[in-house]
Amino acid sequence: MINFKISNDEYTNDLLELIRLFEARLEDDLSIEVNYVNTGKAFKVDITSPKFENFKKSYVFPFVAESDLEKKRIEKRYLKIAIYRTISFLTNINLPYGCLTGIRPTKLYQEIQHNQLKYGKSAREMFMADYSVSEDKVKLIEHIVNTQKRLRNKNSRACDVFVFIPFCPTRCAYCSFVSLPLDRQRKLVEPYVDCLIRELEQTQAFVKNKKIKIRSVYVGGGTPTSIGAELLDRVLEHCHFDCKEFTVEAGRPDTINQEIVDVLLKHKVTRISVNPQSFNDKTLKLIGREHTSGEIYTAYSLVKDKFVVNMDLIAMLPGESFEDFKRSVDIAVALKPQNITVHTLYLKKGSALKLENYDNTDYETASQMVDYAYQKLTAEGYNPYYMYRQKYTSGSLENVGYAKPKTECIYNIDIMEEDTSIIANGAAGISKKWIKRKNLIERCANYKEPLEYVKNIDLMLQRQNEFWNPLPRKKRVVDNEKVEEIALKIDD
Repeated sequence: MINFKISNDEYTNDLLELIRLFEARLEDDLSIEVNYVNTGKAFKVDITSPKFENFKKSYVFPFVAESDLEKKRIEKRYLKIAIYRTISFLTNINLPYGCLTGIRPTKLYQEIQHNQLKYGKSAREMFMADYSVSEDKVKLIEHIVNTQKRLRNKNSRACDVFVFIPFCPTRCAYCSFVSLPLDRQRKLVEPYVDCLIRELEQTQAFVKNKKIKIRSVYVGGGTPTSIGAELLDRVLEHCHFDCKEFTVEAGRPDTINQEIVDVLLKHKVTRISVNPQSFNDKTLKLIGREHTSGEIYTAYSLVKDKFVVNMDLIAMLPGESFEDFKRSVDIAVALKPQNITVHTLYLKKGSALKLENYDNTDYETASQMVDYAYQKLTAEGYNPYYMYRQKYTSGSLENVGYAKPKTECIYNIDIMEEDTSIIANGAAGISKKWIKRKNLIERCANYKEPLEYVKNIDLMLQRQNEFWNPLPRKKRVVDNEKVEEIALKIDD
């Protein structure tokens, strides 16, 4: 445990997130006290600790900020740098992403890369020297940034369409998403589909009237294919937006049959997921998947060569050794899907594993797993093309999508790099309007729970309509529950 005191608590929550990453690997208690002051020209930080007699670390950073928002962002960044360096010195612990705690390290890297004159050094130099990111992780980030170059959105008016179907055959033990087991919610499925179609019809009208170019359509969940061929057919009928990429998360192999495949082909779906998570039957049962590895092979045989196929794998599932995970990676590679996504297990409130106090903090094993995946997949011609990090992830590591050349998922890049507006449909959907000239994102959220979404569908439609077709500024009434306008922040 780390006992932490600071002279001003303005940034405490962000700083505690960094400290928590150390605590997962710390054997003994540690105390630090942080005092800082901004003189307007310099940012000064003093950190003391009783671990050593008269111990004190002092840091002075040059300071220039053009706005209050930038001032807070820079102050927080300097505090993270100072605290990371001090705790690392006191504990001899180095974290793979150094003092970075944000979700999108590639976004930060590219922001620095595009503004190198402002920062006075390259993105690589800042990541390694200032943020203490390991060379291996910088190499991974650079690999992803280079893969994305030809795929990034260049049209500020282009949008993606997201469609959410929040039902699954069963709830996986690691899941904390809005996802409802079908056996408990069957009466809700058809009313939900009816409401979702109403929202999609409104989206289609908006796209047509505004002559919006759609880059990608992504139907996610949950497991969209779990609602059956007839209802899925009804939803997909309203997902035709004249774009080259059309993804449906089939996800659970036990929901894929010939009837489902026929519906996907009918609507010209281009990409699907068949997600093993593991090829170990014992693990699949333990995490509540309720299908076997044999069913994965059967499902894959139905879709192979018909779609671009993604397979998800998860490192650090309960009971799995490095050899278990290595075997799953090797089998996935042998099957030759075009995309393989490697997640590092993360535990959030609401997941069964979290409630059972499962310990996923074995950094050495987690690192061994994700490092093997990178080496194996890149050697087999897969390029990492997008990534993100989450809280409470094993080893404070990352999730990475790998793809064979020219099969990358545009939607995954757009949502992670946040340079494309997203029209979201369904419960828990959050529409994002990217305003390039102001470097802002406006958000409009639907009700999170499917039942609330169904009960309030008229309000949802009104919200989305006002969001995408705003009144002139003088007539517009701001409702913080309906539209949230925030500055586009770079995660750091």
